[in-house]
Amino acid sequence: MKGDSKFEFTNVNCTSNRKEIADFEYCYLKSINRSYKYISGKINIYEIPLYKVTINLIMWKRLNGYKPFLYNITVDFCKFLDKPKSSPVGKFVYDSYMNYSNVNHSCPYSHDVILEKLPISFLNHRMTQILPFPEGDYLFEFRWLRGKSIVGWAKVFFTIS
Repeated sequence: MKGDSKFEFTNVNCTSNRKEIADFEYCYLKSINRSYKYISGKINIYEIPLYKVTINLIMWKRLNGYKPFLYNITVDFCKFLDKPKSSPVGKFVYDSYMNYSNVNHSCPYSHDVILEKLPISFLNHRMTQILPFPEGDYLFEFRWLRGKSIVGWAKVFFTIS
């Protein structure tokens, strides 16, 4: 991969399917100038303490519509937080946002979850240098589940050029 690859957010979309359990207070992509964009989001959790959360991460690549690409993993998030090395892909994704989030302790969660100002520059290094992806348009879809029911999801669209 060329050393001059560039990662850029293109959109973010967050939806709560079970508003009685959790709902997004905000979820947005903010562009300050041509070189500084970031993602922020806050999930208000209403059923606390929260002991059991399953997260399904799906990576999609746009090829005549979005098609599954490389990863579709599901982890018990509480178990993952106790042993992050149990899922190398999960750990890579978690390490990509943990410094910008309050998701930095084990379960149970008795507070809202916040992601604040996750910048392009941080992810650009991770997605083009540490674990380089081929050029293209991508989507990371995060689904939060309780049992088999989807509580909510976040879709993060980005491009690597």
